[in-house]
Amino acid sequence: MTLWIHSAILAASIAATVAVGIASAAITVDTPQAVAAKTDRLPLVADTSATYMTIETRRDGVSVLKRVP
Repeated sequence: MTLWIHSAILAASIAATVAVGIASAAITVDTPQAVAAKTDRLPLVADTSATYMTIETRRDGVSVLKRVP
């Protein structure tokens, strides 16, 4: 019985390893044009010579940043 359980665990581990390998090979992109541009950076539109304070307002899944003098 223990041989059967250990064989099942080994088979499941091998199947999971193969599945992860196939999934990671599927997301490999050869052309850099297919990759989306980063949009997670805030552009700097404020005057840097003045002193500004950043105010963050949070809601469910949304974070709003405001820069005020």
